[in-house]
Amino acid sequence: MGMFKEKEPEIREGTVLVDRFDVSRSLGRGGMGEVFLARDRNFGMSSVAVKVVRRDTRLPGDDEALRKEVELARQVNHPNVARVHDLHQSPHGPIVTMAFVDGVTLHQWIREKKRTGGVSADEWRRIARDVAAGLAAIHAAGIVHGDLKPGNVMVDRASGQGYIVDFGFAKERARTLGTLRGEKKGADGGTPNYMSPERLDRGGASVEDDLYALGMTIWEMLSAKVPEPGHHPPSHPIDRQLPFGIPPGLATDELKQIFRLLGKDPARRPQARHLRFFNPNTTATNPLQVARERIDPGAHPPYRGPSTPFRPDAQGLLVTYASNARELIGRVLPLDKTRLVLGRAPTVPGSKQQVDLVVPEATISGVHCALNFQNNGCWMLEDAKDPRPSTNGVYGEGAYERQTNVTLLHGNEAMVGELRVKLVSFREASTLHEKALQFLRLRDGLTGLLHEEAFRQALDAELAFARWARYPLTLAWFFLRTPARDGQGRLTIQEMQALRRASKAAVDLFDMLLLSLTACTAGLTGIGSFAVALVGQTAEIARPLVEQVLVQIRGQMPAGVEAGAVVVEAADEHARGSDLLEATRKTPGGPVYNIR
Repeated sequence: MGMFKEKEPEIREGTVLVDRFDVSRSLGRGGMGEVFLARDRNFGMSSVAVKVVRRDTRLPGDDEALRKEVELARQVNHPNVARVHDLHQSPHGPIVTMAFVDGVTLHQWIREKKRTGGVSADEWRRIARDVAAGLAAIHAAGIVHGDLKPGNVMVDRASGQGYIVDFGFAKERARTLGTLRGEKKGADGGTPNYMSPERLDRGGASVEDDLYALGMTIWEMLSAKVPEPGHHPPSHPIDRQLPFGIPPGLATDELKQIFRLLGKDPARRPQARHLRFFNPNTTATNPLQVARERIDPGAHPPYRGPSTPFRPDAQGLLVTYASNARELIGRVLPLDKTRLVLGRAPTVPGSKQQVDLVVPEATISGVHCALNFQNNGCWMLEDAKDPRPSTNGVYGEGAYERQTNVTLLHGNEAMVGELRVKLVSFREASTLHEKALQFLRLRDGLTGLLHEEAFRQALDAELAFARWARYPLTLAWFFLRTPARDGQGRLTIQEMQALRRASKAAVDLFDMLLLSLTACTAGLTGIGSFAVALVGQTAEIARPLVEQVLVQIRGQMPAGVEAGAVVVEAADEHARGSDLLEATRKTPGGPVYNIR
């Protein structure tokens, strides 16, 4: 008698899976099987989606890939991620049950919108916001999706809400297959049309690749076209790629976020949790909603009063700025006793005090200040008294005059001479310390602005976006000067504090005046000067904005410090960031100048 392959049971309306799920109808078939709508008998016949990996589509290792997908998916509980319930075995093959979304895939939704003239700005931003929020939740759980695309986003027919589905399976299937075949690297999984340049080149799903896929997914809503593998939208002018044009009402910053997500440098792609999609002209905004890079000080230490014992490993002082000892920047000085003395050398002639925190910065005195723990996670900085007060003193946040005592709260900063320190709850070589070092490699620890070289590169990126979207770009250049020193030589501590306050005020005010969704690009341009890039603004429009900001800055300056500004427009389509910076330096100081 011949051997016959066992016929797989047919699934149709009325089929009951694992004695629990009553099948109503098929929702669609894909490369890995079929999804059905079913009623769950255990929960009052509520609707669920059931994904069945049919025998004719199964591959070795699918059981493990599915198990891993369910394990990952159950770690995420977010309104924009379709909830995965459980994994079951059945005569039809393994099945995964998940929340049912009564709608269509984003791929189908885009096709429908294409037939009716494209998406509106409100439709686009609603789904973009939902998918970004869902991806942020996935990343917050330490998970990489690995195959984000319009086909893995569901759009609810009634509400228009977007849901991410199917994360992990393609990546886990590829990884499991690679392991079974003995491959060192294994197959990559995912869909090439939405993969980042680095993944296409080297393989490997990552958070940064997910962000690129997010950019391609929300870009497809505007272009109404499935991208070819390796297609790079920023390489062609935007108006040549959108058949229905840019939807009226779409904000400049919303387009900028797409451009940044699709950047070839993975490190420059914004994190999903920082993305903002709404019309700033109709929604009240404030600078607090703008996500900016900052040094994370870590969790607040668990001090709730005198009853909580002091922990010598709980806090430290992160050096963010040092005028004369750049090798100190990024060091974490451990606060391992309830009272410590900070000074320039281990011992000081004529003083009975032993220096605990040795800081070889020229503006630090032999005995400069004491740090006293305050039982609630705060520290008090006390200017030295023995053998004499410090030469350069201590300064609180934004203070122009030296102070006898400065209270340092968790995450706060202070000036100790020309050294700037931040109270943190991490030690050196920790994950948060490495992130702080990355910040300080690109940004100035005094102002938080980009260093000049990093600013030139960021300006080039802003110019590239402006050309892609065909928007104007102007540069607002601000400078602080004293009559005795016309922008030359070293800054005094008072001028350092003034530069910090002026730059923070300028960026905050521009974000507010421009109703920004993304933080303005700003950076240092020399001694006592900084600049802010304004995309979408001509020089004529930018000039009154700059004048408003300049009035505010001048009102915050200490006696003897003057502030001025220059406006330069990028009129040459081939101009680079360095060209704009050079144009500001060739302009005389004084009031706002409008240079074309």
